[in-house]
Amino acid sequence: MSFERQVQLRIEDNGKNANLMDAKSEFMRQSIKAEYSYNFSWLSRPIIQYPQDMVAIQELVWQVKPDLIIETGIAHGGSLILSASMLALLDYCEAVEAHATLDPKAARRRVLGIDID
Repeated sequence: MSFERQVQLRIEDNGKNANLMDAKSEFMRQSIKAEYSYNFSWLSRPIIQYPQDMVAIQELVWQVKPDLIIETGIAHGGSLILSASMLALLDYCEAVEAHATLDPKAARRRVLGIDID
């Protein structure tokens, strides 16, 4: 059985697990009170995200391979740096696969940050 299929089955099972759902809800309540999501950084820039969300974002970006990521609401810029670094890594991998030279000044992928203060 493929890794992807194993993951899919675990996610389906976890969604039906009442104890896990209760624990998740309690974790969210307590972690919000404790400002847990304020404890992390990406490439030394503060990022107000849960680590599991950062991994999920990375997996989504790697699967979709977007040309543009739009982020709204900017606190410290960590999330922008996360998105930009993921897109840069995609550009790098594509250049290697194509046996091409990577020109960082000619990146075709972009991150657009919109501060909605």
